Amino acid sequence: MPLTLQWQQPIELMYRNDAPMNGAQFHSHAFYEMYYFQEGECNYLIGDKLLTLQPGDLILMHGMTLHCPNPSPEKPYVRTIIHMDPAYVHKILQPDAAAMLLKPFENLRNIRISLNEADQAELEALLAEMNRLYARTNEAGVRTAYERFVLRVIELLHLIRDWCVAPVYEREHRSLKEQHVQSVITYLEDHYVEEITLDDIAGALHLTKPYLSNLFKDVTGTTVFKYLYNRRINQAKMMFRLEPRQTVSEVCRAVGFHQLPHFSRLFKTTVGESPEAYRKRMLRQSAAEGGGSA
Repeated sequence: MPLTLQWQQPIELMYRNDAPMNGAQFHSHAFYEMYYFQEGECNYLIGDKLLTLQPGDLILMHGMTLHCPNPSPEKPYVRTIIHMDPAYVHKILQPDAAAMLLKPFENLRNIRISLNEADQAELEALLAEMNRLYARTNEAGVRTAYERFVLRVIELLHLIRDWCVAPVYEREHRSLKEQHVQSVITYLEDHYVEEITLDDIAGALHLTKPYLSNLFKDVTGTTVFKYLYNRRINQAKMMFRLEPRQTVSEVCRAVGFHQLPHFSRLFKTTVGESPEAYRKRMLRQSAAEGGGSA
């Protein structure tokens, strides 16, 4: 079941979250995300990338990209996550400053930064202070805690900008298994709008079907076709957001589904509402914003 994300404030912090995850939870959202991996073992699917994370890895995520962590259940899984509405950053900063600080998210798009020990120490000290302030925002009489928290987030964005000035180092996959899974993901990204069978994928990558199926599930935590369907549904969400006047049938065909009832059923299961209801909501939102996209 996909994860439904809600957020109440324009910037939210989940500090050193160690809650276990039950199965792969694909999700996407309209806000930016900073994901800092602190303990455990985790393969992370984001867009068309498979990342094998190490403690000290920071991922910057842009907008509606489909993503899904698959941590090892044998070890504690500790991560800090910040969700941020980019429109809020533009609201509180001068236009040039906001554009500069959001540039790593918008230009690099879904990048992993492997921090050295000194940068990890600086980041973790800043996150601890952010958490101290964020925890006070619900206390009676504390009016400035959230504003001070936001200032620390701006400081973090400056740090990220500095870290992104130098070329970002992306580690290569560490095993042949991970290389094979990355090849499957790349194939699906190139062909998801087509009618794909397991035979097609296995033949293109010169792998046997049982090996391909078992390997993909082992590394990602989900099946090849669950990943494919989530990719198609996420693309449909983006199309409805960008062009809400398209019909459900047009979007259904454009993202690779050939049966409208199948598309509608999967969309409602994944998103929580029918494609028509989602399309109409995006249309109302677009109209409220003066014709702009959501």
